[in-house]
Amino acid sequence: HRYTPSTVSTVLTYLREYVTKLESALQHAERRGNAPEADRLRRILVELNEYEHDTLYPKASENVVIDLDDGVKTNYPKFGAALRKIAGLEAS
Repeated sequence: HRYTPSTVSTVLTYLREYVTKLESALQHAERRGNAPEADRLRRILVELNEYEHDTLYPKASENVVIDLDDGVKTNYPKFGAALRKIAGLEAS
């Protein structure tokens, strides 16, 4: 396990690099007149920007600390909407 409190910030950096690549692809699609691809990329960029602003950036700012000895039931909820729900995690 290599999680550190700065791991979420690292993921945020990766997300921003990916968004930059998608923006470049969007510009390319627009220049070529590929409207369906440009629309698809715009939708993806909107979703990623919302995820960054509403979910990932706030968690990166928190520098979430976890203790692996606490287990998934304790650590997973600390990340809130940044992670997908695990079926049965809340029930058990």
